Amino acid sequence: MKLLHVYRSEPTEEVKKLVNLLNEGNEAEEFKLYEAKEDADYDKLIQLIWDADKTISWW
Repeated sequence: MKLLHVYRSEPTEEVKKLVNLLNEGNEAEEFKLYEAKEDADYDKLIQLIWDADKTISWW
């Protein structure tokens, strides 16, 4: 299964542990909105969402 993790803010240690558990046995990608802020590549984000089987948003 292809997972996409979208982070609005930098993940905490707890979130990182949860992400690692969810990623086990799956193909996973990350999109870090908090790094791009105003210059986020939303076209790329939309394509990643379409390509993923599941998208998980971390706020």
